[in-house]
Amino acid sequence: MSDYTMSQNYFFNSDFQRDDLYCSFLENLPIAAAILDCEMKYLLTSQRWLSELGLEGQDIIGRSHLEVFRQFCEPLTQAYQYCLMAAVELCVEEQFQQADGLTGWRQWTLRPWCSSTRVVNGVMLVAEDVTDRKQAELALRHSEERYRFLITAISQIIWDTKAEGEFINEQPGWSAFTGQSFEELKGWGWLNAVHPDDQLHTAKVWSQAVTSRTLYKLEHRLRRHDGEYCHMSVRGVPILNPEGNIREWIGVHTDITEYKQAQEAMFCLAAIVESSDDAIISKTLDGVIVSWNRGAEALFGYQAQEVIGQPMAMLVPSDRINEEPQILKKLRQGERVDHFETVRQRKDGTLIDLSLTISPVKDSTGKIIGASKIARDISARKEAQEALRQKATDLETALLELKRTQTQLVQNEKMSSLGQLVAGVAHEINNPVNFIYANFKPANEYIQHLLGLLQLYQQHYPSPAPEIQGKSEEIDLEFLLEDLPKLLRSMEVGADRIKKIVLSLRNFSRMDEAEMKAVNIHEGIDSTLIILQNRLKTKHDHPGIEVIKDYGNLPLVECYAGQLNQVFMNIISNAIDALEEPHQSCRLQEIEQKTSEIRICTAMLGSDHVQIRIVDNGPGIPEFVQKRLCDPFFTTKPVGKGTGLGMSISYQIVTEKHGGSLRYHSIPGQGAEFVIEIPIRQSKCCLPMLGDKTVNKTISETTLMVLSDFSDQ
Repeated sequence: MSDYTMSQNYFFNSDFQRDDLYCSFLENLPIAAAILDCEMKYLLTSQRWLSELGLEGQDIIGRSHLEVFRQFCEPLTQAYQYCLMAAVELCVEEQFQQADGLTGWRQWTLRPWCSSTRVVNGVMLVAEDVTDRKQAELALRHSEERYRFLITAISQIIWDTKAEGEFINEQPGWSAFTGQSFEELKGWGWLNAVHPDDQLHTAKVWSQAVTSRTLYKLEHRLRRHDGEYCHMSVRGVPILNPEGNIREWIGVHTDITEYKQAQEAMFCLAAIVESSDDAIISKTLDGVIVSWNRGAEALFGYQAQEVIGQPMAMLVPSDRINEEPQILKKLRQGERVDHFETVRQRKDGTLIDLSLTISPVKDSTGKIIGASKIARDISARKEAQEALRQKATDLETALLELKRTQTQLVQNEKMSSLGQLVAGVAHEINNPVNFIYANFKPANEYIQHLLGLLQLYQQHYPSPAPEIQGKSEEIDLEFLLEDLPKLLRSMEVGADRIKKIVLSLRNFSRMDEAEMKAVNIHEGIDSTLIILQNRLKTKHDHPGIEVIKDYGNLPLVECYAGQLNQVFMNIISNAIDALEEPHQSCRLQEIEQKTSEIRICTAMLGSDHVQIRIVDNGPGIPEFVQKRLCDPFFTTKPVGKGTGLGMSISYQIVTEKHGGSLRYHSIPGQGAEFVIEIPIRQSKCCLPMLGDKTVNKTISETTLMVLSDFSDQ
């Protein structure tokens, strides 16, 4: 008994031997096959049918196909009925779930089978798993769709032609760009869209490519649908048949208008860069030089091939090697460095002053990829600035010298007039004072003689006449005899005082000592103190100022005595002003609590200098005043009480006329100290006295020369 089963009505027109052969043939078919009757009931199946369809071990003979496969009824039923009715072969596909859970595809092939009388008795049904084929078809379809979308998405024009270059198919990309219809572009009509000036060259290159069967490549201008011409890069590839002849062409038009415009702009920029007198250099963020124009060659002495690829540091002097990393750091942060003045090194090793402008270079995404540098030679400007600065310095010095000279001349004139006045007054006072002072001794002797005679009269005539007695009582003779000697002594002291004051005035003015000579410094200080005695003594609104002298053992000092006395006068007067100033806002009780002092100390400084220190215990000098204390016309006193010339002139007298130094230091609230140091012996090269006509003439001539030079600039 075979592995297949047959229905009873199958054998009505066949013998057993033939049927066995058919059954054996069907059983061994390499496909899943079955024979069904007109009602879709199974008459015969192959073993592969049962195994592939998952029906092994089941008896399906006589059962309906629709009963066995309930999930796929309607499409197959319709196809089955049509196959029986029309006696034609049909194919139907269905999806099914495979054992691994994935979706598979199965194809049913229906073919009618007939009896010997040509009556359709049923259908031969073949089942075939077409999953692999369907997946390949789907992949191919997806690939075609992607290719179609890619062609549509790209900005290039894709075209194809016959072997001779004629369009025979519609070209959507070409038509969309040029606006030509298929009727306009077919054949060689596409050449009309090419710029008239480029048509001849285009046809020539095309003909050469067709003849040589090689790549067709050129650039031409193509008319856009709006009438504008765009630059195009054209590439065509020949497709050859097995015989090696061209079957067709496939080509691409790429719009390079922006590239052409950028190229033209780049050429213009390159021309500008090359024609610039300034050095224009490009470098990477690592400081490597990538471009070098003619201006850079002229400025630094290097040819482009010598520096491109080299580090920018080769131009930086060793003492400025830290500048380049700092500049690169700023560039990486996107900063621009404008008009940065520095020094760089030429090929021959010489240094050059430069003004640099450095800007970051960015790519299309905004990323900083390098830097451009414009270097300008400012050596000539630097030299001109330096010359101008020197001229300005010279002019300032000359103007200051003029101002100082004018100040000195004015002060000298004042001091000269004052000295003449003081000397004249002293002379006029001195004569009568000397006359009075010289007559005190004989006058005293005469009075003593008269008093002695009067005493003798009183002894020998104790009872004078009434008239004499009355007169004695009227004039209080006893008091006169007692007070008259005292009066004469007082007058003598006053005359002596006047004599000393006159001597101090003459000592201070030194009108008879215009030349430098050796003098006693202490005499000059004492003369100054006598003149200022009125300001030092006690008054009703403030106590006096105590002067403490701490004199050392000084030799005679060579100096301009009158001018040095002027220095003492200015410094001591300022000290008195400083001590009196707080008294104006304080009560008398508060003033009396603190003693005002001026200490004057002199001493030898080494073996060839003397030192005079003038110290007060006043409020001190503010810091902002200390910086300008010796400036001409600078004063902190109210208008009308100070000219601002005293300390300026004093400084010049000590430093310029005596080759010494005048220093001062002060702590606010703790007083001030002025220190004068001058040599005991003056050198022969010491400057002449202020007011000397030769000096004034020289200064004037120098100043005029500087002014003349400055005006020429």
